[in-house]
Amino acid sequence: MKYVFGPVASRRLGLSLGIDPIPRKLCTMDCIYCEVGPTDKLAFRRRDYVPVADILAEVRAVLGQLGALRVPEQSGRSVEFTPLQYVTFSGSGEPTLHSRLGEMIRAVKSMTAVPVAVLTNGTLLFMEEVRRDLLEADVVLPSLDAATQEVFERVDRPHPRLRIDRVIEGLRSFRREYWGQLWIEVLLVDGVNDGDEEVSRIKAALDSIAPDRVQLNTVVRPPSDSSARPVTREKMEAIRAILGDRTEIVASFRAGAKSREVDGLKDVIRAVVARRPMTIVDMVESLGCDVAEIEKEIGDLQRRGDLVCRKQGNEVFYQARQGDRTGDPDAERSQLR
Repeated sequence: MKYVFGPVASRRLGLSLGIDPIPRKLCTMDCIYCEVGPTDKLAFRRRDYVPVADILAEVRAVLGQLGALRVPEQSGRSVEFTPLQYVTFSGSGEPTLHSRLGEMIRAVKSMTAVPVAVLTNGTLLFMEEVRRDLLEADVVLPSLDAATQEVFERVDRPHPRLRIDRVIEGLRSFRREYWGQLWIEVLLVDGVNDGDEEVSRIKAALDSIAPDRVQLNTVVRPPSDSSARPVTREKMEAIRAILGDRTEIVASFRAGAKSREVDGLKDVIRAVVARRPMTIVDMVESLGCDVAEIEKEIGDLQRRGDLVCRKQGNEVFYQARQGDRTGDPDAERSQLR
């Protein structure tokens, strides 16, 4: 599969099937904490980057394998039994850069009753066409890591055409138009965006947007910039109290799934870790496989040179060697405007 990965266990969404509609690291920002790696294709213009028909064909095939396709209306059921909690547009770049995202959301919703979510950095919501594309998603999860331009540039390293006041106004506009669930993530980096003044400004911005949830996070997986350090649990608790009752600290997801067989496990692992670093425990819980199976496949992939491991705190994360996103022929470094 080139564009569909998982299902994986997400800290924010539970068991989610991922859709990756953008070439690797094509993004509007180059966040210092990004777990996918440095942005080598900084972009601002929306385009039809990946063939929609190919994406939807893969989605239909995987949903069928998972028993999550809609069944005929005359059967009286809208969906087969499935463990999936969400189908999520996310992956290794910024999904709202795809100019046909709205079309894809509508097509997926016609295939399945599983809710559709979109993980986005929220930077393009000032565009009416982007807001319109997202209106039919069940949950939209943007980010807001700063409220001043100086801190925005330090933590998110945005495209030079992006201004934080415009980003915040885009979030406000979307909230007025959108009737689904809006969950905003604030990712804190020690010594960068966790100061009292910036937190106060972030709170004011969040209050003006009025999301359904605020999800507080910090650097958990190996970041693209080694200087990005996690905020302590104690400080996160203090900031959670400042941001208010709708705020939660996002904890690691623990599914406790029973072991199951996965066809082509080696390829599944490669596809997942090409998009985000994972520990063996993450893989066991995301894929529902036995730990011995995972360790065997990890060993094979390392011997072939397909995986690298990185230590973050006391945990070891595995990640595909750069440029080895399964099915992604685009390994060139470029600047897209």
